[in-house]
Amino acid sequence: MPADVEIRLTFVTTIRSVLLSFASTVGLALTYLAAGASFDRIRFGNPIDGWPLIGLLAGPVLAGLASWLLMVRWPGQLATLEMGKRDQILRAVLATTGARRSAQWTGKTVSTATDGVERFANYQVTFVGPMIAAMTSPVLVIAIIGFVIDWTSALWLLAAVPVIPLVIGGFQGAFRRVSTKYRAAARRLAGKYLDSIQGLMTLRSLSAGRRAGDQLAHEAENVRRHVMRLLAGNQLVLFVSDAAFSLGMITVAVCLAISRGAHGHITPGAAVALVLLSTLLLEPLDRIGQFFYIGMGGMAAKREIKAFVDDSPAGPVNAGRPGHHVAADPAPPAGPRDGPVIELKGVRAGYESDSDSSDGRRYTEVLRGIDLRIGQGEHVAIVGPSGGGKSTLLAVIQGIVTPTAGSVLVAGTALDEAYEGWPAQQCAVVAQTTYLFTGSLAHNLRIAAPAASDDDLRAALEAANLGELTGLPEGLETQVGERGLSLSGGQAQRVAIARAILKDAPILLLDEPTSHVDLASERSILDALARLGAGRTVISVTHRARTARAADRLLELRDGRLLPISASTYGQCGTEAAK
Repeated sequence: MPADVEIRLTFVTTIRSVLLSFASTVGLALTYLAAGASFDRIRFGNPIDGWPLIGLLAGPVLAGLASWLLMVRWPGQLATLEMGKRDQILRAVLATTGARRSAQWTGKTVSTATDGVERFANYQVTFVGPMIAAMTSPVLVIAIIGFVIDWTSALWLLAAVPVIPLVIGGFQGAFRRVSTKYRAAARRLAGKYLDSIQGLMTLRSLSAGRRAGDQLAHEAENVRRHVMRLLAGNQLVLFVSDAAFSLGMITVAVCLAISRGAHGHITPGAAVALVLLSTLLLEPLDRIGQFFYIGMGGMAAKREIKAFVDDSPAGPVNAGRPGHHVAADPAPPAGPRDGPVIELKGVRAGYESDSDSSDGRRYTEVLRGIDLRIGQGEHVAIVGPSGGGKSTLLAVIQGIVTPTAGSVLVAGTALDEAYEGWPAQQCAVVAQTTYLFTGSLAHNLRIAAPAASDDDLRAALEAANLGELTGLPEGLETQVGERGLSLSGGQAQRVAIARAILKDAPILLLDEPTSHVDLASERSILDALARLGAGRTVISVTHRARTARAADRLLELRDGRLLPISASTYGQCGTEAAK
């Protein structure tokens, strides 16, 4: 949801809440005034008719109808706001660099997008508008008391009205840190819980299940403590508002009613109405007492979502660079110019990771001045020790990781001048492992080419040496299972190759696509990759001698720098053992 749409929705919701809350206040005020007038008529033995009777009948109806209209739209408004916020979070996740995304626990992100968004929407719809209305309605009540009953009493009560926002602001400030800690603890628990579920088999094989359970229990207890602190704050608000402020306001109103009535300035019925109307001045404190938990949790969720979205780059691939600006609707870059298809000049890059330091983050630089030129149709293999930065180099070329220094050109276009998604359009990637979504084989293939026909899908599978899947009873509608568990590792990799074939990008990036498959699958995958790479510019990250020796050029990435090596001597040059 665009920011202007969200602002407009919030504004309309707030205005509607204020108007309906005012209508409810007027209905209750009319009821109380009619009750006071009826008291005077009964006292003098007169029948209850005329406007007092109308007020007693119409007042409650108006108040009830306004309250119903206020709440009946809440489910739709909640759904709209939740959908918009989740869309905003998803866009932020998709725009996040690979290094930063890998540093985020999936569970934390899911917690923000589910529980956090629900709390924010509930706060925005059910708390903000009604609270603004409750903060302003005392002015309306004071005006009614002044015009209908007695201006002296109204001015005395008006003196207490400014204390209400001060009390509310004080409570919000006092418990802001508690609510923030609660949201942080809840996100941490969600992250560790999902982490444990995803690694359940590993935990069992290492006999670490009990330790993981103890850690989860500790985190759950931490969340419980923070929830209880927030609830204790809620009870404190109720105690202060009921025992101190509410009692004090009603006491002042009773004293005014007795004093003004004893001196003949108001009738006994008006004195009763004055006391009843004074209860409407307590609406702001009543609301914050009833919805304090929603309010504080919602404000913490709002800060959490804002921090999450603001921490994720959006727009151009290099949006994080200071001073950089790209037009809102840039024209597509021109096609490749004469010269290399891929060119890196003095590129330095790394990634952030968790740390025990005070700031909680640690930056590790893995590329330290990379210079690389790759021509049209050239196949370059890159080898080197694990953790040396090979995958980071591919991420830089895709625009996923923004270099801290240097420049990157893809298809003749500098990435710091390209619009978002340009490098991804130029590159097809086959990685070490392939993620398959729950659904059919066709669904997973059309992620790369939504408009592809069934014949296109079958042709891609044949080219990827995966034609046997089309011969299954359900053909392209064969279900791959959750995360592709119904397929073997080799078949899943060939699905990734079929995706790359369907994408038909001019640059092919291979990140050790055969590292987790058996020899038979490796032969099928390499054969399919050879067909896929024909006529394309290819970069292979590999530890396999066969792949390295098939390349036009072999480079070693060591200590953050690229060095040329001979394919004939690969395996004896200090790299990891070739396989």
